[in-house]
Amino acid sequence: MNKPMIFPLFSTPVYVNNVGDFERPNLEALQYTSTLPGGGSYSFLSSVDKKVLHRPEFKHVHDIVMREIEIYTRELLAVSRSVEFYITDSWINRYRRGQAAGPHLHHNSLISGVLYLHAADRCGDLVFHRDVLSLIPFPPALDLDIDKFNIYNCKSWGHTPKTNDICLFPSVVSHSVDPNESDEERWCLAFNVFARGDFGVLHKLSIR
Repeated sequence: MNKPMIFPLFSTPVYVNNVGDFERPNLEALQYTSTLPGGGSYSFLSSVDKKVLHRPEFKHVHDIVMREIEIYTRELLAVSRSVEFYITDSWINRYRRGQAAGPHLHHNSLISGVLYLHAADRCGDLVFHRDVLSLIPFPPALDLDIDKFNIYNCKSWGHTPKTNDICLFPSVVSHSVDPNESDEERWCLAFNVFARGDFGVLHKLSIR
């Protein structure tokens, strides 16, 4: 009897890789705040500088992140090299014990990502959430009893980070961060990615 084939059509490509150890810039030298740029507040600390990867001392980190973005966009998504991907915003987040981040997505961006600079055990999972309007595989208002959750039937999915893990995903995907249950701060670099170049054939678009 032949084994059935499963095709995960129109799936959400979440990329995870451990980049190995690398020299850390002086993260303590940055200024941090819990105040949002547009008002309100975080439940954690975030760098005031939202373009840290543009700093000269972060050049080698920028190169590591771009290497992974190239793998994600060229090898996984097979985007033509005529399209250039580049990092727009980037910032450092610090989560102390009990601190978390609620569900959110990243605006004005195509790809988002996080590089874990220090992630102790029980520091909090990165959790992805299925779109509430998605009808695949079942309508969201239908709660079927599930014997075993997997990537095909789940409404959320978590990744337990390790130090030097990088995670890339489409910016439209809602995600959250579970509370840090360790006594060590979780340090991570978050960033957004956009594209420029000549797009399309029928309705050509040029972004420089």
